[in-house]
Amino acid sequence: MKILAVGLAVVASVLSFIQPALAFPLTVQHKQGTTTVEQAPQRVAVFDLATLDTMNALGVSAAGVPDTFMPQYLSHYSGDDVTKIGDLFKPDYDALKQLQPDLIIVAGRSSRAYEELSKLAPTLDLSIDAGHFVQGMQHNLALLGTLFNQQEKAQQLSVEFNNKLHSLHAQAAKQGPVLVLFTINGHVMLHAPGERFGMLYDLTGLKSVVPAVEAAEPKPRAKPGSEEAKQQQAERQQRLDAALAENPSWLFVLDRGAATGGEGKAVDTLSAMDKITATTAWQKDQVYYLNPKEWYLALGGYQSVVKTLNDLSSRFEQ
Repeated sequence: MKILAVGLAVVASVLSFIQPALAFPLTVQHKQGTTTVEQAPQRVAVFDLATLDTMNALGVSAAGVPDTFMPQYLSHYSGDDVTKIGDLFKPDYDALKQLQPDLIIVAGRSSRAYEELSKLAPTLDLSIDAGHFVQGMQHNLALLGTLFNQQEKAQQLSVEFNNKLHSLHAQAAKQGPVLVLFTINGHVMLHAPGERFGMLYDLTGLKSVVPAVEAAEPKPRAKPGSEEAKQQQAERQQRLDAALAENPSWLFVLDRGAATGGEGKAVDTLSAMDKITATTAWQKDQVYYLNPKEWYLALGGYQSVVKTLNDLSSRFEQ
């Protein structure tokens, strides 16, 4: 039960960042520093869908949310009765001033607005490092449980998560190697361990057909049609061809087009590529399509990850 022990240790370590543990004011260490939350939050503005997901699992609601596409289980935030505070990237400062939140939570896309938002209210950056994905999830779960006086529920969810993770890893040990693919506008890109969605290898316990890479800042997107864009595309294709030559037993696919309301084209895109259809994964129908909205927009949310663990466990039993 090594995974379970690690998970519970993470929960305990999070509580050590909060002084004192069960009373306000709370001093919280997060991605961009240390923030003191003077009193129990009542009106929380949340820009991060993964945080909304985990808060929902804890039975806690937000007062303000971004105006964006929501996973089905967070659709109650889409109505006009919930204050919209901007989008995933850009806050609506007028709406925030009217809401007068006593806590603001950012992560990922919204983290660049941290400094300005922190002038309005105590602000936490709960971004999760892809290289420490499971630990980051556990950290945020325990932290949110403490902030909202749901410590017992958070610990219960943590134990359930680690039990599921341990069980899945035992099943994964009997599976062949996997390749994570990202599709968009007819293009296919692989994600190796260390890249944005490379955390899926560690999360699932499946081995990668490609070696890990050092995490790096994403390169600026080249102008479409430029020589630089053509060179980048050629390099991506070479990496993909080399990975497919290793004949993965499983393919994990995230369809970017379907994540934000567009038409999902992953199946058509992949089925048109001979090198993909020749793999063991395709021939044995061992292709797992990640839920686009949950994994692209709410990456690291407790409910979305647990749902994936349950789905995969069922697939591995077949």
